[in-house]
Amino acid sequence: MFCVVFWNIGGKSPQSGIVRLITALQRQEDADVIALAECSEGVIGSLLRALNPKSQTWEWIQTQSRVSVLVRGPQSAITEINNHEYYSILAVQRPQHIRLLIGVAHIISRVYHEFDDVDEEIKALADSIRDAEVQVGHTNTVLLGDLNANPFAQGVVTARGLHAVMPRAVAMQGGRQVLHRVYSYFFNPMWKFFGDGTTSPPGTCYYAPEGSHRAFHWNMYDQVLIRPGLLPYYANDSVQIVHTLGTNSLTKANWIPDRDVGSDHLPIRIRLSC
Repeated sequence: MFCVVFWNIGGKSPQSGIVRLITALQRQEDADVIALAECSEGVIGSLLRALNPKSQTWEWIQTQSRVSVLVRGPQSAITEINNHEYYSILAVQRPQHIRLLIGVAHIISRVYHEFDDVDEEIKALADSIRDAEVQVGHTNTVLLGDLNANPFAQGVVTARGLHAVMPRAVAMQGGRQVLHRVYSYFFNPMWKFFGDGTTSPPGTCYYAPEGSHRAFHWNMYDQVLIRPGLLPYYANDSVQIVHTLGTNSLTKANWIPDRDVGSDHLPIRIRLSC
């Protein structure tokens, strides 16, 4: 089983207790890769010391983006092959396992930019993923990150964007042709978490802007997307929004993320049996 976790930790300091929570996240999910947004080098240093008992070795992949990546095992197994300030695309090679691409992203904030700006940056990310897939010769790709966009955003759903669809059966078709060009699908399992009365939070980030006519309250900014070729290794519970770490809850009433404990975003994880 191969597991990746992503968490926008909201700029928390090493003294805030976030290192203990990230360590607990790794151990609870048995994560092989940890991707962190809004994470300082101080947190990375403290985290490496916490994660490195004698039985295993964790290393920091110093990406050229604003997403920090830590990997369990030899650093040579993961290579950054494409990057921008807002994302990194990593080639993963593990002995006797299929090759993977892992995209990690932290797209521009909706606080400072318009919806259209976010969509355009997501489309640029999608182009970089397609380029990386051509470069490595496969499409075994997983994307995780804070897209600062919901699953229904233009940059996420359109063909020139990430082309991420809700039904697994549709994603399994591989892709579709739009005006003489064929675009591959991503499967987006995050849709299943939307709604009231669910057994987990109905989003990863809660925000209710005062005075705005458009307010979703719950947002699924943090997403996991999976290319169809990896779906044979995916199960219905492979992707989760993590809201408890042992006996520690990361949420307040009504599932709202508790920034006093963790972050204003909740972590997400994916497991693949490959």
